[in-house]
Amino acid sequence: MNCPECSGTTISPEGLLGEKVCPNCGLVIGEATVARHFSQWTPNWPSNWAEQDSDTLKEWLTALRMVSCQLNIPNFPYREEAARLIRKENGSFFQSQRFAKDKRATVAALVQLILKEYGKECSIKRICQQLSLDGKLVLKQTWNLKKNLRAKQQLKNQRKSSKEYLYKFGGKITCNNHLLLRAEETLAKVQRKGGNPVSLAAGAFYYACKVMRIRISKKVIGKTFCVSDRTVDTNERRIRRRLACIPTI
Repeated sequence: MNCPECSGTTISPEGLLGEKVCPNCGLVIGEATVARHFSQWTPNWPSNWAEQDSDTLKEWLTALRMVSCQLNIPNFPYREEAARLIRKENGSFFQSQRFAKDKRATVAALVQLILKEYGKECSIKRICQQLSLDGKLVLKQTWNLKKNLRAKQQLKNQRKSSKEYLYKFGGKITCNNHLLLRAEETLAKVQRKGGNPVSLAAGAFYYACKVMRIRISKKVIGKTFCVSDRTVDTNERRIRRRLACIPTI
């Protein structure tokens, strides 16, 4: 595009508002709307609070910023992931006195869990040294957070039956319908006894494998059902004992 004044060959968006300016004579041709709109774009960060956010949420996010700066961890993804979790759980457990009593210790525990989740190991001892916090308190808050999040996950899991988990996870291990049906029959006999549906399904699957002499290790079952192999073994033994108490007709 040529300048109409001096016939210059180049016009570039160099004005403060994104105007098109001739580099030769300085003539302003017009506004570069694309550049103006781009300058108005801002990313959405969970750690940034808005006017509608509560004072409690702002206090938690402020504590998170201070802890992140002192630990010198990258804002993304670690700080922002922690901020996202704070926003998500703010109405449930972050308003409890147990967590709010010492926000810095709770936030330090949360950051440690986030780093561990991303494979970035950072010991509680090191975090406490950098933040001048009581190691026992941060460790306590770490266990409280784990317990609370695990309880919420278990409540979510209760919405599905053990039979559904059996076919969801058991179907990933084997295509043997006879094995799955045997495990389902086992569940039908013991399901009224209660228990975590995922663990119960894993135990029933392992029991069916033993009865039918199919070699699938409890380690493989536990990994697929997202429980420990010890949990698989414990539930299998419980199921065996319960079945032994049921009278045969």
